[in-house]
Amino acid sequence: MKRERPSAGPLPPIMEITAGRRGHETARVTGEGGEECYLHSLYDPFREAEAHAAKQLPFSTVVFLGAGLGYHIPPSLASNPQVDRIVIVERYPELAARAAARVDTGRIRVEVVTGPRHGGFPALPEGLDAARLAVVTHPPSVAANPGWYAHFQVAVAVAGHEGAPRQNGPKRGPLTVLVPFEAYYAQRECINGFEALGHRVVVLDLRGKEGEEVAPFREALLQERPDLVFSVNMRGLDRRGIVAGMLERLGIPLALWFVDSPEFILYGEAMPPPAACHVFMWDRSYIPAVAAHGYRVSYLPLAADTTLARAARVREEFRAPLSFVGNSLVSGFLGRLAVKFPTTPETISFAAQAVERLIACRGDQLRLLDELVTAAAPLLPDDDARLFFRAYLLHSATSAYRTRLFRTLLPLGLTFFGDPDGWRTVFGPGIRAYPDVNYFHETPAVYASAGINVNATSLQMPHTVNQRVFDVPLCNGFLLTDRQGALLELFEEAELATYGTIDEAAELARFYLERPPLRSEIVRKAKRRVLAEHTYEHRMARVVGETVGVASLPAGGAP
Repeated sequence: MKRERPSAGPLPPIMEITAGRRGHETARVTGEGGEECYLHSLYDPFREAEAHAAKQLPFSTVVFLGAGLGYHIPPSLASNPQVDRIVIVERYPELAARAAARVDTGRIRVEVVTGPRHGGFPALPEGLDAARLAVVTHPPSVAANPGWYAHFQVAVAVAGHEGAPRQNGPKRGPLTVLVPFEAYYAQRECINGFEALGHRVVVLDLRGKEGEEVAPFREALLQERPDLVFSVNMRGLDRRGIVAGMLERLGIPLALWFVDSPEFILYGEAMPPPAACHVFMWDRSYIPAVAAHGYRVSYLPLAADTTLARAARVREEFRAPLSFVGNSLVSGFLGRLAVKFPTTPETISFAAQAVERLIACRGDQLRLLDELVTAAAPLLPDDDARLFFRAYLLHSATSAYRTRLFRTLLPLGLTFFGDPDGWRTVFGPGIRAYPDVNYFHETPAVYASAGINVNATSLQMPHTVNQRVFDVPLCNGFLLTDRQGALLELFEEAELATYGTIDEAAELARFYLERPPLRSEIVRKAKRRVLAEHTYEHRMARVVGETVGVASLPAGGAP
């Protein structure tokens, strides 16, 4: 796991103003990463500048983050005659001076922020108000020196608002919760949970904007002034930690809920400052590693979205004695991992043996995984290869475990929903396998229509339970699930049907298929438990309570 703050990085050793292919000036720099690049087109920097120029800006003050030689500044100002003050933030003093010289200083006040200062960054001019200024970014400049500009992206975003007083003590009444949204797993369910509690949710739609999160986040933070920002798996946060820096300096708490292994999510990411962030983990096994970096970490298992129940009706096309909704993992996923490390005969042989050991030690697989990756280190060239090999081992073990379980259950009428080609690759063309089903509109009907819904937990979850454990009973379905450590923390034994071995799973499936009344009784008890304790409304109440300290929930909200 990598945790870093935006920094200036090493001083760039080269900045040279040179002639392009057609005689126009350009700037060649060696940036923070040590790679040489040009800040302007070698052929037509004036035409290129039109793409970087701002068309219509709402304010009279503009901050140019990165200027290069300033080709894009005059067309930006020509399109915005109301501008009377600009701030040029440019890494290289000579470029800053050249850019400033392109501006009519008789009409426009020009201020320059440039170069390193002993012991830190140069300061922004006084009197800036982040809510009343426009920011124009010069992408090539920022790409060359991202750490240096990251500092100023944060500073500009909070100018005039940093340290604004916030309410002391627990806040009462509804909150404003900002949720960066990418149509990612569990995001919609969490939004539903916040809204069910009566909180106002601002959904920041970042679909298709990976790498472009900072500007919309800045605008939303200044306009909405949320009480809380909530992210699932750090989705919607930029990789350099700029958004997290904004939140820290604006005094807005950040809640992160990890619903997948943080080992792979956090690799290479700039983690938020611990003091401004509360982490929630869906599996206890990962808490020590994250807490070791100074974070407050709470265990928060998955839950059920009560809106699913609306689609939970029996449908003939989904009837099956046994069903499984999910991916085989063999139709592309494992292959995508395998290209990230050397697939030599040695690594493949090692992986095959490792898979058997992982399956045999369910519940303690993370400790064993550490040992296995350490033992395989001589076969792997770098940290990237080791990380992807680790993921490959874990998901290969899950695939092998599920394959063995489902092969035993196929004679009982097991039907697959999702990834039909993958399942046919595993089991042959004669199986019953249907295309993916829509999670919100069709999956509830699959659960309601099956005699038994089979669950086989991924090996990346040593302790906790997956989504099916809550969704299936909510949708009036019967669940047969493997035993996880968290099960009896969340349910009573009479509310569950669990197996420990593959043979036991087949035996129990036959037993319950012959006893519909018993299945109905277990479903009734499990559904009552889910509605009473395990909905996203309950989970988001925990998030709000532990992060913001809401003293009382809105009417109708129950933790």
